[in-house]
Amino acid sequence: MFELFYDLVFVYAISRIPAMIHHPVNGSIPLITFLQFLLVVIVVMQIWLYQAIYFNRYSKNKIGDLSGLVLNMFVAVYLANNINTEWRVTFHYFNTAMVVMVATLFCQYLFTKVEENNDKKVFLLILGLEFLLIVLGLLVGYPAGIYFCIAGYIIGFILPIFLWHMFKEERVNFPHLVERVSLIVIIAFGEAIVNLATYFNNKTPLVYAALLFLSLVLMFASYVILSDKLINHH
Repeated sequence: MFELFYDLVFVYAISRIPAMIHHPVNGSIPLITFLQFLLVVIVVMQIWLYQAIYFNRYSKNKIGDLSGLVLNMFVAVYLANNINTEWRVTFHYFNTAMVVMVATLFCQYLFTKVEENNDKKVFLLILGLEFLLIVLGLLVGYPAGIYFCIAGYIIGFILPIFLWHMFKEERVNFPHLVERVSLIVIIAFGEAIVNLATYFNNKTPLVYAALLFLSLVLMFASYVILSDKLINHH
């Protein structure tokens, strides 16, 4: 139940991210702005994923686990309120929040007791590298430090793909994992509907509104096919 409470904070964080690309320049979104948007999506989603995976693989719902979850919820609000394209202004606030959240996740993985099939060392390696790079970036300061922070975030997001063979698949609670990922997808689609709804008015031609809605329906249909037909739930 506390995981559902945790999700509510990310509903707010996800709702803040689209504001980065809500102001086109000369009728289009500048490439640098779109890349900043993608990076922030990666940052927010990886924090959610590492927390979900921890609860899926290791958590016993004890007070230590829930305390870490609640602390990350608290810090995530500060993170969300510093999501924008003015990185010079929010550099320290955003990345300090990330340092706290990554450190909390690292401690959760570090102090959990695993009797067998222990693969938490892989998570500790990835989170440790990410933590060190973000701290180094903060120490160097803006603007050079931002490159260390970006490197840390990309490592945290990409490295598990290359180390997949080191994870013990028998530790996965698959029904729970599917439920958690389905929930964050639903949250993202909910935010999409909120943003698209502003185009359903007498100023937008009906054919454009219909095409927008159809595109969203097709996106969700592709997700349903993946989840219900392509994934082997057994």
